[in-house]
Amino acid sequence: MSNPAVKLRSMLALLFAFLIVVVVQMGVFIVEQVGEKSLPDAFLLFALADVAIGYAGVRIVWRCLKQAYLSRKWLKHFRANRHAKLSKRLNAKYRDWGTEILVVRDDAFVALTLGMLRPKIVLSTALFEMFDDKELEAVLLHERYHCRNHDGPKMFLSALLADAFGYWPLIHPILRYYRTWKELFADRYAIREMGTELYLGSVLLKLSKLGHPSRNEAGVHFADAAMNYRMMQVLEPDRPVKVPTALLRPLLASCSLLLLLMLGGDS
Repeated sequence: MSNPAVKLRSMLALLFAFLIVVVVQMGVFIVEQVGEKSLPDAFLLFALADVAIGYAGVRIVWRCLKQAYLSRKWLKHFRANRHAKLSKRLNAKYRDWGTEILVVRDDAFVALTLGMLRPKIVLSTALFEMFDDKELEAVLLHERYHCRNHDGPKMFLSALLADAFGYWPLIHPILRYYRTWKELFADRYAIREMGTELYLGSVLLKLSKLGHPSRNEAGVHFADAAMNYRMMQVLEPDRPVKVPTALLRPLLASCSLLLLLMLGGDS
């Protein structure tokens, strides 16, 4: 399967199908326990299922509360440090995008997409010193892809799945693959719109020299992940980027655990 978009959709379909079976099986455990008047024979298995259900519920609630708090906190911070002149200039230049661009006063590298329903692009003033106009446009196009593709809610959902069901071996390899290609697709969009890899390549090269730029947890970041693959895509545009999946062992382990869970519930 050479098409990465098709492969990614297939892997996500596999992930959601697996999680549906897991959730249904958890529901079966709950129904069986409610209907039991005495302790079930597989008491330990039912107890473990209860712990897993409780763990997933607590992690989901915690992630939602944390996301709401961080989004509000960082948006308030960005609004308070807004650079009015640069924000106005970029919003006028890219008014056809229909996306708010917020420039904030910060000496650190900040380039991200923030917001669920109405995503906005946030840049720091440091970018105007680091990059020329074309390089800055490449960063903006990368972030515009995230806005158009609604990657904010998708990344939040992936974080929910990792928090709630991360103990299943299948989860993390698929989510890592998804996050890697999310960045590669955004880079491809920027390259396609600009007609050359030159400016994005220059941005990535400069960014790689920064090491680990500062970040917050509320948005989708330009420098989030997959830097090696992104550099490969820019340096060798005619050569397909191969992102390893290492899915076979996690899949077999997850299916084996799920089968034991289902058989134990029927005993």
